Amino acid sequence: MTDFTVLFSELFLLVGIIGGWIASERYHDFMEKEAHPHDELFKENPHPELFDSDGELFRGEYVSLNFEPGYDPEEFDPEDLFESP
Repeated sequence: MTDFTVLFSELFLLVGIIGGWIASERYHDFMEKEAHPHDELFKENPHPELFDSDGELFRGEYVSLNFEPGYDPEEFDPEDLFESP
């Protein structure tokens, strides 16, 4: 009976050490993952153009435009982009 107890204790100790090491590495990788500035948008509103040809989410660089309330595109003058200060 004592032999089985020692054997199982050593086996569980070994499995615990290996399992703890693997879990620690995964937790460490999870904590160091850099968040993309648009991660919230990716989760809430995944547009089809955000995915690459393999169906994976493309986390590259994106351009976002914000227009002021009341903006009228009919009043846009392209010369305003090249105004000198």
